[in-house]
Amino acid sequence: MSPEEWRSVARRFALLALLVVGITAHAVQFYLSLRQFESGPPVASTTYVARFTEIAATEGRPYRDFPVEYPPVSLAVIEAAAGPNGNETGANLVWLILVCDLATVAALSFGWGPKTAVAYLFLTAPLLGFLYTTIDLIAVALAVGAVALVIRGRDRLGGVAMAAAILAKVWPLVLVPVLILERKRRALVWSGASLAFGTFVWVWWGGASGLVQVATQRQTPGWEYESLVGSVIWALGDDFVIINDSTRVGVAPGWVKALLLGASLIGIAAVWYRASRREPRELGLPAVAALSILMLSAPLLSPPYMIWLAPWAAIAWMERSGYVRWLLAALMLVSGLMFLAFSSEYLYYHAVWSVKAILLLRNALLAAVPAVYLLERRVSLSTDPVAPTASGTLLKIRPSASS
Repeated sequence: MSPEEWRSVARRFALLALLVVGITAHAVQFYLSLRQFESGPPVASTTYVARFTEIAATEGRPYRDFPVEYPPVSLAVIEAAAGPNGNETGANLVWLILVCDLATVAALSFGWGPKTAVAYLFLTAPLLGFLYTTIDLIAVALAVGAVALVIRGRDRLGGVAMAAAILAKVWPLVLVPVLILERKRRALVWSGASLAFGTFVWVWWGGASGLVQVATQRQTPGWEYESLVGSVIWALGDDFVIINDSTRVGVAPGWVKALLLGASLIGIAAVWYRASRREPRELGLPAVAALSILMLSAPLLSPPYMIWLAPWAAIAWMERSGYVRWLLAALMLVSGLMFLAFSSEYLYYHAVWSVKAILLLRNALLAAVPAVYLLERRVSLSTDPVAPTASGTLLKIRPSASS
């Protein structure tokens, strides 16, 4: 066999190893999560699952009669998954999120090829500690499915799916420029019309205060201590308090929030402008960069938010090579380590400075992604012949040999 044939065989074995590791990790964590809720102790009152159960059990109309921090699509899922107690809610949620996980894998394979799906399974392995116990993967599955449908020419369905993703979690708004850059006018129109209709129904049913409740997490003051500003305040010694099921530090003036929002809009616009001017075009890294800017500017940043980045990091993993892959892998790994440190009572109370250092490192890696994308001069593209390319349009499904 020639050296090139040996390298090809080695790549195939490496891909198989990543697939086995990814599937095994997801299957084991699914089993452990399900068992935890079905036969474990009662769910703690501070968990997401307890909050979901509380929302479903509260009498009255959400938004109007009691505040809810989740948009209507997420609220509908919470109502559907909720049981009479936290453990049953958790078990139902695990099954639901498994479906979303499989849907995300299918969408990545449909839009960008099986290797991208394998990369997603591997990169999400460090995040499995919270993957099946939150609802963040619902918006992820809808957003990835929407973009995959659009690049496959299913503009109407893709546009509606994008609107549903935004009404599940607001962050997919950052991905709407993909439709503009691709000149997918029909998808953009369907997405805008569906979003406008969905928002109208939301306000008509729940009142305009629902928009404020979601935007401010039920009017919760201060900075969440894992956010960019909050992590610095916490590292400098301030203690946090629990308000509306969120750990907060310091004071967050409205003008500071507005300034961060304006800066994030400028940064996100700069990322997508750079993406529109670069040839060959790509989707993965600019999407991760734009989402990172949004997350860093928000007063709330919790571990499950890292799930938002995972599918786009997998796409970037196949589009790029070299240091970008290491940066994305490091971001996923440190995010997983941070969750383990925060969930371990011993580490949290006996090694506070090391935990703070991990949190600051996670946020530094988040900031490094858009910095690298906006400042890099040389682009290191993948040489994998089956990796998605972006020549001609943003993402061609059939790659050229020059990719």
